Amino acid sequence: MVYLIIFIALAAVAGPLLSALPSKRQRQIARWRDVARGAGYQVRCREPSDIPPRLQRITDSALVCYAARRHRDKAKSLQQGLVTPQNSSLWVRTVVGWQSREDDPLPDWLESISTAVEVVALSPQEALVYWTERGNEEDLEQVLRVLDRLRS
Repeated sequence: MVYLIIFIALAAVAGPLLSALPSKRQRQIARWRDVARGAGYQVRCREPSDIPPRLQRITDSALVCYAARRHRDKAKSLQQGLVTPQNSSLWVRTVVGWQSREDDPLPDWLESISTAVEVVALSPQEALVYWTERGNEEDLEQVLRVLDRLRS
């Protein structure tokens, strides 16, 4: 009888403590964010705010922003036609595929990007990739490669 009371008391103490431990998925997301920060990227828990109403995202899932500051030399991006000095480029994955805010040309690599990525934004100051953080390590590596490409 005493052992039963001790077991119940331990369960009452340990139960709430064990429920506060992160799940396998939460640990994976934390590890991915640490990898991105370690590589010099910023991770922001915010949704994209400047998507025009005509560009409805393909899902309503919550997105996380991985960002990279752009290098000072913008000549390469200007030559590639990705961004102009006055505005920024925005590509959104919609039900009909990738579309841009201002009918900007779609980069070739955008079609082969992971389905977890839903918004890519590029301004003279930074490159942003909004994604659901679902998938595997390859999807994370692909997001970081995209940011690296857009950064330079």
